[in-house]
Amino acid sequence: MSTHMIGPVFSLVLATAPHLHQAADPGDRDTLTRGVTEMVAPGSSPGPLNASGNAFVVITGKVGQGLAPLFVATSVERGRAIAGGHEGFFSESALANPSNGRFLGNALTWLSRKPLPGLRVGLLGFPSMNDALTKAGAVPSVVSTASIQGALSNEDVICMTQGALDNSPSDQIAVMRFVKSGHGLLIAGPAWGWLVTHPGKDLLADQTANRMLIPFGITFEDGGIDGPFTSAGADNPLLTTDGALAGLTRGGLSKGDVATATRTVERSLSRLTNTDSPLATQILELAKAEPGGGIASEKNPLTLDKPFSRLKAWIEAKRYAHQAPIEVRPDPSAAFFPGSVEGSAPRTNRTIVVDTSIPSWHSTGMYAAPGETITVQVPENATRADLSVRIGAHTDTLWDLEKWPRFPEISNSRPLSFEETQAANPFGGLIFIEVPYQCRLGRIKVVISHAVPSPLFVRGKTSEADWKTMIQTTGAPWAELQGNLVDLIVPISSAKKAHNAEALMSYWDEMMADCYQFYAAPEHQRPERYCPDIEISAGYMHSGYPIMTHMDVADTMCDLFKLRGKSWTWGFYHEMGHNFQQSAWTWDGCGEVTNNLFSLYGNEKLNAVTLPTYGDAHPAMAPAAVKSRIAKYVANGAKFEAWQSDPFLALSMFAQLRQQFGWASFTKVFSQYWNLRPSEEPQSDIDKRDQFMVRFSRLVGKNLGPFFQAWGVPTTEAARKSIAELPAWMPSDWPKMPAR
Repeated sequence: MSTHMIGPVFSLVLATAPHLHQAADPGDRDTLTRGVTEMVAPGSSPGPLNASGNAFVVITGKVGQGLAPLFVATSVERGRAIAGGHEGFFSESALANPSNGRFLGNALTWLSRKPLPGLRVGLLGFPSMNDALTKAGAVPSVVSTASIQGALSNEDVICMTQGALDNSPSDQIAVMRFVKSGHGLLIAGPAWGWLVTHPGKDLLADQTANRMLIPFGITFEDGGIDGPFTSAGADNPLLTTDGALAGLTRGGLSKGDVATATRTVERSLSRLTNTDSPLATQILELAKAEPGGGIASEKNPLTLDKPFSRLKAWIEAKRYAHQAPIEVRPDPSAAFFPGSVEGSAPRTNRTIVVDTSIPSWHSTGMYAAPGETITVQVPENATRADLSVRIGAHTDTLWDLEKWPRFPEISNSRPLSFEETQAANPFGGLIFIEVPYQCRLGRIKVVISHAVPSPLFVRGKTSEADWKTMIQTTGAPWAELQGNLVDLIVPISSAKKAHNAEALMSYWDEMMADCYQFYAAPEHQRPERYCPDIEISAGYMHSGYPIMTHMDVADTMCDLFKLRGKSWTWGFYHEMGHNFQQSAWTWDGCGEVTNNLFSLYGNEKLNAVTLPTYGDAHPAMAPAAVKSRIAKYVANGAKFEAWQSDPFLALSMFAQLRQQFGWASFTKVFSQYWNLRPSEEPQSDIDKRDQFMVRFSRLVGKNLGPFFQAWGVPTTEAARKSIAELPAWMPSDWPKMPAR
């Protein structure tokens, strides 16, 4: 027997003898987890499950600070079923982990009430189990959707993936008859993955696993679940709905327990067909008694110590998602964020021209009041072009955060599938027309009715006088400033600080042009966007479309004096750099580094920062700080792990290249990557380092192999030999290595 197979086969052979109980019992958890420490699923992103009724949790993972079920077992009349959050736990590489092999053996013997040797196992979508089961003495056979019903009479257990029988209700019924008659079912897969591959389908109503197992207390749930994957906490009563509600009502739980209980109740609520159920009604009443009355605001954010308020938000979000526009009413939290529309503001109609050759969001200069229905009219030929109307620019969701100073989801989008479409948002928001890429409708007229005019400055078209009038007379709480390459979404209070809007947007366009130039990147068809929010999904700012920031920089976005000054712009350039990073030249440890090349470049180009005054761009890049950082790193042995864990240390290496060879060298190297053939793309992390070193060396005519080695950044000997004919280069002020 080969060494690499000892782990899984040994684990399977040691699977415990079967219990003879007719029905599943939570006491069987010990049987299922005997010999199981920590399970793995290499390269997989598992999803959570939910357990109710007679179902019990066997293996858990982490969701945020709390626990969630990963594997759940239940009785199915005379038979048994086990469900898991990803089929990757049974891949060949996963089964090389002893705990995975032991769990599979335990599961199969428990499901069948038979020993593993001679056990007949039907595999529908699990070919990776075949060899391991055969070597462990079982008798696996591969079955297909075409042969499943005929194969059942020859099997003791069926192993299948979550959606294997989606399109065949009769096969689902046949499998469940097989299980109910005393056989076993092992089924696995992440619900989030099923949703991605089945757009427009309903997880509860259409997915094979849920259709078969919801009546027996197991539900596959959307979302992800992180490790460690163990049996720890599997018996926690907070993983049951009744136990979770009791714990939350009683209070005194730790943050982790609150998170566990809250997620448990959320999963139970997700199975409800309406939001007027007794469980939902109970939660809404309990939320009223919490500080703030269940309404999110900056003064009274919804934190983990307000679990029923957070559950109330979850219920309301589900209700909002299924409401017809005419049913929508203002959410009370909208008054706090994104803000109310002045009561006297007129609701008007406006016709705009949308150039569909430009994809993504098109500004309309219109705002939907919270809870009010707007109407959007498009030409008949546009109804099949996948256009949408978006209400609200704040697309970040806050569900995974500990604190919600606003409702966690306040933006929505509705397809324009008819010549006239109604839309509404409980929170209101700026109105955009969304255009898919490669739309060929040309320029079309879109009519928006019953909306509030919002200030929209368009560079080169809107006069300063008109801008000031819009700002002073609008009843909308948000405005936009649109350049040729950048669009700013800002609150009215910040927009009023844009005293010279033309000059302001000239700066932002210059910044964006510099970014394209520096990274040698082809210009995007649509403008980049920045949008401040009272809370964002991650970090102080984050990249994307739009780039999201906190509200404390909204004024700075509109203040040309600050933008042209010192120490104000690093974050704006940093996030735009993220939008332009390429994987080919961003190796492990550079995720927060190669984007900062533009932070340095932009500060030099736009803010008059020079090499001696790099500290004005960021204190960590002051020459003295850089020199000290490098000296300490070298003295400690120049270990790559330290380099990877310190973005400013890594940036200091690139800054040395900039100091010696200039920014143009970077741009020329970046331009090479845009023209790579697929066969030339780096295939691994060391390939990325090798290619960057070799390309930069050949471009500047210097051998950078010693430089990379001095920095402790690994490259291959072959790559270093390929540039050995070039004269070696090292910074003149490089610190001496310590004596060994």
